[in-house]
Amino acid sequence: MDQPEDRRLLRNRKILKFILNLWTGLTIFLFILDFFSGNKFDSSASMIGIIYLAILGIYASEKEYSRWKSKFASHFIGEAFVVIWTIIMAIFVIAAPLSQGIYKIPAEFAIVYTSVIGVFAITRHSKAMRQQQKTSR
Repeated sequence: MDQPEDRRLLRNRKILKFILNLWTGLTIFLFILDFFSGNKFDSSASMIGIIYLAILGIYASEKEYSRWKSKFASHFIGEAFVVIWTIIMAIFVIAAPLSQGIYKIPAEFAIVYTSVIGVFAITRHSKAMRQQQKTSR
């Protein structure tokens, strides 16, 4: 691949990464707000969860495609996303029963959380397969 094309792909990936990070922050904020408000933002949490999962899927797909088609080197630590989502889930799981029914874990949060873990696992397997393919050549 030529230099201008490499720069264009890198720029596009950075834009997608910015969009993903923005929607990650918004999604986490809204789920926390929904949890501590007693699910007063339930319909907003549903919509933002759908938007977030779509953007995460687009980003992960583009990243894995780039990994297999070019000299892709990820500078993004997916583990950080998993840790952040896991900490929030743990807080929700502990706080909900202690609140005597005041706080309820949004159903969409569980879906988003397990989807984030799934996307992480799939991209890790793809990365390992790609590295294995490179070393076997």
